[in-house]
Amino acid sequence: MILCIDTITEFAGIALADDKKCHAYLPFEKKGIAEMIIKIIDQALKKARIKPADLTGVIVIKGPGSFTSLRVALAVANQFAHQLRIPIVGLRTDEWWLGRTDERPVVYVQSMNREELYVAGVGAPTIEKLYHLYNLYKMYHFSGQLSDEHRAKLPADWREVANLKSPQDTWVTAAQAAAPQLKSRTAYELIEPFYGKEPTITKSKKLTKRL
Repeated sequence: MILCIDTITEFAGIALADDKKCHAYLPFEKKGIAEMIIKIIDQALKKARIKPADLTGVIVIKGPGSFTSLRVALAVANQFAHQLRIPIVGLRTDEWWLGRTDERPVVYVQSMNREELYVAGVGAPTIEKLYHLYNLYKMYHFSGQLSDEHRAKLPADWREVANLKSPQDTWVTAAQAAAPQLKSRTAYELIEPFYGKEPTITKSKKLTKRL
């Protein structure tokens, strides 16, 4: 049984799955993930009627996403893997989301800030400006997580994937895809966050003048 942790997507929650079935799925409330995550994991274990010692691996969505939520997920996931001496696999947000559909070709899009979006599914993940998006990817269908502002600015004729798998079925797909990695990894290969775009530090005007 694999412990699956998601604090990033709009379906954030805890799942317990294998390559055939999702045995438990408990979504988080919108707020308080840091305070509730261990409790939700405990509830999921009880729902699946297993103990932590029965876990054979961990899958965690490693980003991009909210900085704070991402750090919480990785801290907990890495700790479980380390303490239980079980392998861990990190999935990018787009890898998990694209597992929600068998339709291809599809490009995954995710709002990053007011002007930029994270784009994946066609070559290496990249950051694109909103006004470039349609011209670059109009030959693909799209799916993902967009702000209301971004969604309103997309052309009406750009087709969004409609039939998506449930979170439970998506975790089964993720477990199937991660199986070879889980078998080949050791318990001490911990997961680092993936931000999509590295955080930048902007110096204040006062500090810049002093320098």
